[in-house]
Amino acid sequence: MKIEAKFYSEKNKIYFLNGTELNTKNKKIIDGKCCKNNSEPEENALYSINVTQELTGTEENANEEFLAEFRNWLKKLEDKNSFAIIIPFAENASATQEQKEIFTASFKHCARRIKDCENVIGFSVPENVEPDFFISELKAKHGHYIFFSTDENLLASDEKIAKL
Repeated sequence: MKIEAKFYSEKNKIYFLNGTELNTKNKKIIDGKCCKNNSEPEENALYSINVTQELTGTEENANEEFLAEFRNWLKKLEDKNSFAIIIPFAENASATQEQKEIFTASFKHCARRIKDCENVIGFSVPENVEPDFFISELKAKHGHYIFFSTDENLLASDEKIAKL
């Protein structure tokens, strides 16, 4: 199933397809642990959801229970006209190259599990990974995703990455 893009990025900003800029200043920052089947997202909201590798698991040992519940919660956003940005977070910021690749693979798996959630705008690029590798791995099957960063160097080098 291929999701059609609802947004585009230009000059480090996000726009709806009609050209209206998405206001990211009032986003609600929540922990992925809060995205449970028994919790309801607000209407017309933008969520920035912190998701740790501990929650997702690794590609070989994925936390499918969390990923299924997370997907269900993200599907509720569609009915509420709300949107989400996924913020991957690594517990180990000084990871080895192998750990960085495992981390990227775990969020690639997460992206596969939530692939039909139309109101997921995209993912932020974690500071502990190689940005080009992370983006190419997730974009390979999820071309509609927009990528975000707070890293001024990354923002300066790629105007298609939106400022978070």
